[in-house]
Amino acid sequence: MILLYVPCPDKITAQKIAQSLLEEKLVGCANIIPGMESMYWWEGKIETSSEYILILKTLKRSDAQERVTKRVMELHPYEVPCVMTLPVLGINESYKKWLEESMK
Repeated sequence: MILLYVPCPDKITAQKIAQSLLEEKLVGCANIIPGMESMYWWEGKIETSSEYILILKTLKRSDAQERVTKRVMELHPYEVPCVMTLPVLGINESYKKWLEESMK
């Protein structure tokens, strides 16, 4: 399994990206977490914004990360979106089977 971490500007954007990726069977599950405060450099000054975190779960296939990342980049409104792949050290077998079935 592969996890992708994607900060989004609002709930609607996170839902739109998740819905598209689920419909296209690029991911089997998406979690939307509200209430994150981000601080970052942008155009020479420190900015602060509220964001929603989108966590995407997909199968560990040869091109899965690239396909999901490409699609997120097409859908995301940020000029420089963050699409970060996180390592998964293990997963219970029943969830793995469910994820595989969900993405067929």
